[in-house]
Order: sequence, then structure tokens, then C-alpha cells
Amino acid sequence: MMFKLNIVTPSKRLVTDGDLVELFVPAYRGELNILPGHAPLVSTLTEGVLKYQLEGSTSLQAVAISWGYVEITPNGVNILAETAESKAEIDLGRAKLALKSAEDSLNKPDVGPEDIEKYHRKRLRAEARIEVAQL
Repeated sequence: MMFKLNIVTPSKRLVTDGDLVELFVPAYRGELNILPGHAPLVSTLTEGVLKYQLEGSTSLQAVAISWGYVEITPNGVNILAETAESKAEIDLGRAKLALKSAEDSLNKPDVGPEDIEKYHRKRLRAEARIEVAQL
């Protein structure tokens, strides 16, 4: 059974028509494990690590993504993400600085409720980038 994977952002295509074996996505309500034959579904994605295995590969590939959508159809999976970065694209030092900055901002006594969500998402994005960079 052919099951295709496409991962795209507004600025690039990471995977186009890859023959998918298995996929893990950071969906809004928790991680989804997607295999060929999965029921059709559309869900929002949150900041996190997307992992996939293509046919012919023996290991999972990892990508740090930010907000987006996953669409599962009988023919495959389309990932539309705001950003998606592979290990080669991530600057680990910069990601660690972004994590520290987000945590420092969250720990300020005067942080307003409107900023908590923003800094929380920045922290999650930095943690995902660090995880992928260290794989």
C-alpha cells in the first residue's frame, strides 16, 4: 500500500511524496502515531518534534516544527507547518539561548497573562529544536 508523506512550510519543502512507513506528530491534544491505513483526519499541530520513517530507512528522522496542520487521507499525510527544521538546520547554541530567554521571561514577576502563552510557545519551540539537534 502506497502511503505518501509531504512536509511543507511557507518557505520550503522538506519531504515530497516520500513513501511513509511510520509517523509521529505533535498534535494539539497529544502525540499521534500514524501508520498506513490510518483513518482520515485533520488536526492542528503544536510546537514539538515530528518523527518519520520512510521506506528503505532503518531509523526515524526528526524535525522540529512549530504550529501547523496535519491532514491524513487514504493516500497519505500532508504536514503544513509554520516552520520545520531538520537537525542540519538547527544552531544548538542559538536554541539553548532561546530556551534560556523564554524561561527567564516566564520567571519575571511582572510577566503579564498576555505574554505567558507567547513565552510558553517560545520555550516549547526551543526545547523541540534542542531535542532534534541532539539526536
